[in-house]
Amino acid sequence: MKRVRIVAITAVALGAAVTAGTKFQQAREAALLAAQPQAVATATPAPAATPAATSESLAEATSLTQLAPSAAAPVAEADLPAPSLLASRMPEQATPQPAIAAPSSAVPAPAPVLAPALAPRLSQASVLPGVDVATPAAPAPGPATETLRQIAEAETLPQAATDAVEATPPLDPQLQAELAACAVWLVVTPAPGAMLETSVYAPCDRDAVVTLSHAGLSFDTHLSADGQLLAQIPALTEVAQVTIRFADGREQSDETPVADLATVERVALQWQAPAEMRLNAYEFGAGYGDAGHVYDLNPRTAGVTDQGFLTVLGDPSITGSHLAQIYSYPRGETPRSGRVALEIEVPITDATCGRALSADTIELHGTAAAQIRQIRLDMPSCDGQGGFLVLPGVLPDMQIALSN
Repeated sequence: MKRVRIVAITAVALGAAVTAGTKFQQAREAALLAAQPQAVATATPAPAATPAATSESLAEATSLTQLAPSAAAPVAEADLPAPSLLASRMPEQATPQPAIAAPSSAVPAPAPVLAPALAPRLSQASVLPGVDVATPAAPAPGPATETLRQIAEAETLPQAATDAVEATPPLDPQLQAELAACAVWLVVTPAPGAMLETSVYAPCDRDAVVTLSHAGLSFDTHLSADGQLLAQIPALTEVAQVTIRFADGREQSDETPVADLATVERVALQWQAPAEMRLNAYEFGAGYGDAGHVYDLNPRTAGVTDQGFLTVLGDPSITGSHLAQIYSYPRGETPRSGRVALEIEVPITDATCGRALSADTIELHGTAAAQIRQIRLDMPSCDGQGGFLVLPGVLPDMQIALSN
């Protein structure tokens, strides 16, 4: 059995060598054929071989011999016997073997064709040098494999990028909208003397002209070079709302409660440039220029218990701006009693002479609702002399009582 298998394997190796066709092999084969013209295919079989075993060996040889012409089929190096081993197993006097010429009843149909074909190939295989068979390399990835890899990467990368974005906590939606739209911050807080401390921050509206309004009181002013504004506005309602309005129509509002509104008496005068007006308050019988004369050149400070103060609002440098002056007295905290006389003073200028001027007054007495009145002033004709138009009695006197 082993001998037949050796013969068949040698035939496969011979087929690969014949296909290669090197000149060295051809010369070596010619010399061997001349020396051994009758070389047989196998070594001497064992005497105890049976017809059944012979038939099995020939059938196995037949299946292997049919593979011999395919030289492209790789043969594992471990299955090939070394040339020296093959030569040692060859008999020195090759003679025809009776085992191959078995009776027709025990030999399969391919046997008569197989024997003549094996003899010359086996004689050549007995002198072939060792054959090195390289281990087949792993096949390179084909187009389909590469396409699948690219698809996998294309699907993975966007998902990884999406996960990275989702891992970052988003900004608060309201804060993001305010930052994107150059928001305006307006904060109103109560201050002593029933005042409203108003803070504005509009970083995208530097030096802008704005209008601030509260309960019928209105004035125009500028934001600073960095978009900020700080103003003290006299409160006129217990829940005070302040609104800022820009030239393009944008508005922002804020409000705050005013706990000490009932402790003040308050009168406001407002008008529009280019007119010039002044609100004068004479406390407890004071005359013009006295210490008790409160006006824009002597406005005093809010929060002092025994004296009134004047608040001047608006920027007269703005063309057509709305201006206001408000006098306040803390009647609920003063140790004094008496009368405060109020009057309106209007300079006669080239811009106002011979014209009719209008102004609004707002009067607030304790917790009562504020009263708004409109007044009309007929200015004298222009004579180039200038002077002042004084309107006493247009505003009622303020009666101040002792605090309890």
